[in-house]
Amino acid sequence: MVLVNKLLWDAHPPGLIKPVVRVLAPESELVHSRISPYGPGLERELVELFAEQAGVHPIWLHMDGPGAAWDELRHHRADLLVGVGYAPSRPFLDSLVTPVASGPIYARHPVGVVHQRRHHPPQDPSDLCRRKVLLPENPLLRLTFLQLLDDVDRNGLSLDDTTCSEAPLLTKEASLPVQLAAMVETEARFTLVDTGRFSLWGPFYADFQLAHSLETTLEYRWFWRDDRNLLAPKLTEFWNNMIQDNELERIQDKYLGFLPESSDRFALLHLLETLQRELPRHGKTILKAAQRYEIDPLLLIALIYHESRFDSEAVSRTGVRGIMQITQVTARELGLDDPMNPTKSILAGARYLRQIWNRLDHPDLSEWDRWFLALSAYNQGLGHTWDAMALAGSLGLKETSWNDVKRVFPLLSQRDYYSKARHGYTRGFEAVAHVEAIRYYYYVLHGLLVLERPEGKHLGRLGRPGLLS
Repeated sequence: MVLVNKLLWDAHPPGLIKPVVRVLAPESELVHSRISPYGPGLERELVELFAEQAGVHPIWLHMDGPGAAWDELRHHRADLLVGVGYAPSRPFLDSLVTPVASGPIYARHPVGVVHQRRHHPPQDPSDLCRRKVLLPENPLLRLTFLQLLDDVDRNGLSLDDTTCSEAPLLTKEASLPVQLAAMVETEARFTLVDTGRFSLWGPFYADFQLAHSLETTLEYRWFWRDDRNLLAPKLTEFWNNMIQDNELERIQDKYLGFLPESSDRFALLHLLETLQRELPRHGKTILKAAQRYEIDPLLLIALIYHESRFDSEAVSRTGVRGIMQITQVTARELGLDDPMNPTKSILAGARYLRQIWNRLDHPDLSEWDRWFLALSAYNQGLGHTWDAMALAGSLGLKETSWNDVKRVFPLLSQRDYYSKARHGYTRGFEAVAHVEAIRYYYYVLHGLLVLERPEGKHLGRLGRPGLLS
């Protein structure tokens, strides 16, 4: 394929494929995902969805820095800027030779102060002046730093002011792992981060902790050239539809909706210690079940960990038993004579999950929504999941979207709603908590594997994920 005058051509055989849109973006997990199993990245999925609707092909360009981004738009070397949480002033945008338009704000992430756990967190803003701080090349983060210093009566302080005992270390904006590595290399005590980005990487960097979330927020929106560009009206229409149809919220939930407000270091350590102890014992059975029933082994591990913490003798307060926490009724249906036998239980539980998935056969269900709904049914029963889907539809929501269904599932524990449901009362709030926890564990397991962390060495023996239908 070759690019000629912003049109993509196929050389063999020759012919026009489609026009292109040149997309400028920073290096970020929010743009091109490395660790998420749920898709190519939030921003990338949005761009690809727009490109499909607009009949264009996205060409991705790397953004070297904030200042260079506006030059690329101004000099017609890029058409669209995504994945940045800051914007210059409107007068600046209006002053550009090429007019630049912006879409609606679709995400707000507070600025946060992160510290290395071996050091104490900052007690007040003055600590940021007395200790070494790493500041990436992000205008809003640097402005926030100055505003924090203003709180200790340092009005008008510049970044190279020598009245601070420790001047901040200024670095180019990069991915969060690079930023955290620079903290270690430079022995910086603190850094300012986008908390949205940090929440994605936090589970894999236990030595760093979010100390404070500040009032200042990074606001995410797209920017594009507005010089009678044919894409401009299509971009405006795209964003109007994404917000009006709640499709933006559904995509955001897929990538971010399961993340806890903060990573519990001790809970993560327990997960890793459990895997290190239990996977050598149960790994072969898990892999056998995963291959037989076409389930990602990492998803199966996440399910087992959440259900029983790999305790083959676990018995819940409702009487479900074994490593897969299977009810007596379901055990009889599956022909499982001994739920306390971990080998038999894992194979039966995987078969049960696949049966549920097969029965959730709806033409409008995406792959991940189908798995999330199947997990909810594993917890509360397929009938109650169908009730929740029907309730979502009756309330004007999308019954095939987990994001929409999980909003109404807890209502089925209220008389006004369960009295009208076909299968009656259910603890819908437990179903939601069940699915979100498994999504999080699966995310962590997938990240440990693809990042090739030592903590995930036992996962590698199960093979890379990819068995999902």
